[in-house]
Amino acid sequence: MLISNPYECAMEFAVNTNRNIFITGKAGTGKTTFLRKFREETTKQVAIVAPTGVAAINAGGTTIHSFFHLPFTPFTPTPAGRSSLISRIKMNKTRRTVIRELEVLVIDEISMVRADVLDAIDYVLRTIRHRNNEPFGGVQMIFIGDMHQLSPVAKTNEWSIISDYYKSVYFFHSHVIQEHPPVYIEFNKIFRQSDNQFIKVLNEVRNNSLSSEGISCLKSRYNPEFNPPSEENYITLTTHNYSADNINRTELNKLKSPVLEFKANIKGTFPENAFPVDEVLELKEGAKVMFVKNDTETPRRFYNGKIGIITSIDEDLITVECPGDSDEISVSTLLWENIQYSTNKETNTIEEKIIGTFEQVPLRLAWAITIHKSQGLTFDKAIIDAGKAFSPGQVYVALSRCRSLEGIVLKSPVNQESIGVDEQVAQFSFSKPDEIFINRELEHARKQFKARLLLQLYDFNPIYIAAKSWYSSTRAEEPSFNEETIPFADRICKQLREIEQVAEKFRVQLKRIVSQDAVDTQFLSERLNSSSAYFNEKLDNLINTLKKSPATTDSKANANEYDESVSSIFTSVSLKKHLIKATAGNFTVEVYYNARNKFNLPDFNVKSYSRSKSTVQLKSSHPDLLNELVQIRNYISENENLPPYIVASTKTLVQMADYMPETDKDLLKIYGFGKKKLARFGAQFLEVINDYISENGLQSEMINFKES
Repeated sequence: MLISNPYECAMEFAVNTNRNIFITGKAGTGKTTFLRKFREETTKQVAIVAPTGVAAINAGGTTIHSFFHLPFTPFTPTPAGRSSLISRIKMNKTRRTVIRELEVLVIDEISMVRADVLDAIDYVLRTIRHRNNEPFGGVQMIFIGDMHQLSPVAKTNEWSIISDYYKSVYFFHSHVIQEHPPVYIEFNKIFRQSDNQFIKVLNEVRNNSLSSEGISCLKSRYNPEFNPPSEENYITLTTHNYSADNINRTELNKLKSPVLEFKANIKGTFPENAFPVDEVLELKEGAKVMFVKNDTETPRRFYNGKIGIITSIDEDLITVECPGDSDEISVSTLLWENIQYSTNKETNTIEEKIIGTFEQVPLRLAWAITIHKSQGLTFDKAIIDAGKAFSPGQVYVALSRCRSLEGIVLKSPVNQESIGVDEQVAQFSFSKPDEIFINRELEHARKQFKARLLLQLYDFNPIYIAAKSWYSSTRAEEPSFNEETIPFADRICKQLREIEQVAEKFRVQLKRIVSQDAVDTQFLSERLNSSSAYFNEKLDNLINTLKKSPATTDSKANANEYDESVSSIFTSVSLKKHLIKATAGNFTVEVYYNARNKFNLPDFNVKSYSRSKSTVQLKSSHPDLLNELVQIRNYISENENLPPYIVASTKTLVQMADYMPETDKDLLKIYGFGKKKLARFGAQFLEVINDYISENGLQSEMINFKES
């Protein structure tokens, strides 16, 4: 079935495929509305990022650099550049888990993202997700923005570093996009403007094709001497912050009423570059202000960009009168949230965690605002002073903020020379495919996505790789663990390898079935049903084995790493078992995600840290001696400020208790004892051992000692 509505088409791509898409459209065509709706309705694991702090807060996400911990220096797509990038990224285990569980990454305001930044994102995702051969490490990318609006910033010294590798600074000239272009979807219904003549002029400005008729229309709005009547709510759009600040300060000083300060209440982490309004807001009765947030009440009284005049200020309650409204609007402080992404350990899903809040009156002075800060806002009346426009798209952004041509006054003339559109952007815009191509891609992507989900479900290799990494790191710290730990880790790896070997053969069968033009769904269901019994049994065995972890260690750091790794493997295996069982009879995308979102982690508790003042659960033929040795080891550890396993590992303690060395020469044969450790701690251990032998009438067992 042909889908002609680009909104429906974009949502289908976003929800029912894993295809990367670029969603664009003229100002006021509903790109922000799409993002909000997708975020509310999707069952996928989603993170939202944007290039600037304010854009990120408005989109309900976080900044690109904070999410990926990217350095602010340019990235060069070379072996040295990639190596330098990874070495400089300091990412904790929580963030790595979020990135590995991520299914969709939305980048809002993509027009402002540089090509090298996108390549850096691509490389980080591939590396952390261990999927080096897939663009963005297999994460579905949704790029949202209008390339005809605000463009990326590359300072001269930055461009000199990356210009040898990129045709332009725009995201579409990144290496990853050149090699794997997203589906180009353009929203074409304009909601902000209804005047066909104005829409035509905006399109001409956007496309750098201003006609003589369009020039005449804009000339008719040119009035450099215009001074707005005080009762009319015009706002001036300027190119630079200092211009807007000067206008607002001058107009505020003209008012006779006293200045009142409103200081924001900031809690937790909320970076200054993401402040949605001034931290200290200076207001007066009679000041022209603009709301900078949508009303949370129903029916909505105000929206982001609505302008009015302050009629009264009563402590924290400010009353604003807006033209055309029968009632005044009273408003106090509202809250903005700064979020961070984390994973829920019970459900293995990505969650948004509020790490900071910014509470302030949702107003800013509105005699003037910069064009940059006006992006996303809507005005009924605006004075546009874009004579010093310094980047392509600024004039278009300014004009497209307005609802009608009649609501615009131009302080500086707009002509063909002042609306230049970068030729690279124009060429990229011409690459937009037709409706038939997009629908063909959608149909193919739907089928491909279902097959991919199915094959990934029966792919145990990522868990096996994680288990091997856990085994290696545990083996490297073997002296701090008890003797049963390494054999246990090896047993887990062998069970996973056996499961993966069978799964690999099964995936070959599945691939053959789902690659048919007409998939035999009955045969597929039969194969899934019969195989699920095998995998459920094997996964049950693996889960039961994991629950019996025998590991103990006297190193808190090693215990934490061990416990986290085992818990992560347990979670992944339990989720696989849950999904295989839920989808065995009827595998569809909807059934898969419904099952995934209903997953709750079974009870699992692993604690390998064993430090104790009195007793530890270690096996020895002389348990009382072992406990005494543990106590003296812990005493030395505290007094010398050393990790316990550095003084004597669990293996060392068990050997001393079992064989009871009596002399320095005997002690040097014990695992982990060298001359330095003997000189430093040997006498204290030998004293305990010799006292134990004497008190219990025993003999040393060193005659039976065999070095391992």
